[in-house]
Amino acid sequence: MARKKKPRRTPAWMGRLTFVAIVLCVVFTLSYGAGAHIAVRYLNPSFGAWWNSNEFAIVECAAAAVGMLIGIRIGARLVDSALKNRSMIAAVIVGAIVLPIVGRLSAEVARFRFTSGGSVTASLIDRFGYDVGSILDKLLTAGVYSIKIALFALPVGMILFGVAIAIFMTSDRAGDTAAATSK
Repeated sequence: MARKKKPRRTPAWMGRLTFVAIVLCVVFTLSYGAGAHIAVRYLNPSFGAWWNSNEFAIVECAAAAVGMLIGIRIGARLVDSALKNRSMIAAVIVGAIVLPIVGRLSAEVARFRFTSGGSVTASLIDRFGYDVGSILDKLLTAGVYSIKIALFALPVGMILFGVAIAIFMTSDRAGDTAAATSK
């Protein structure tokens, strides 16, 4: 007896796009936190210079993209409609267009400090020594910064999906009404 296939909740292209955004976010966050542009600059000076000048912008945009894509996916899971796939495509396209703006605004908001001081830095240095503790503190700071950017961009993705599905729902109903009255 053949098993019925469950419908996929998220299209494969959306999963791959989210995976690429997460990989970019992790790689560039670790690079920014650890100062890996120095090694890249040593191996290839021109590419290392480009890497150094653009890695912070890539961290901001990649983290914002992760947040918006997760927001779009959450919004899509809340809706059970035939318009879900078209709305996801439209929200991703608009999200790609506004990504630099959302990345910059989320980064500005993420810069507000929500901690009470250097207790984490001190405990890392006490536990691992000054050299390792300083590097771990930089990595932790960069990671928390990226997570805050993604969390501030998440509602934007949900809003984009909500607006897209609202537009598609109203445009389809208007078309059905016009077709029904013209008979």
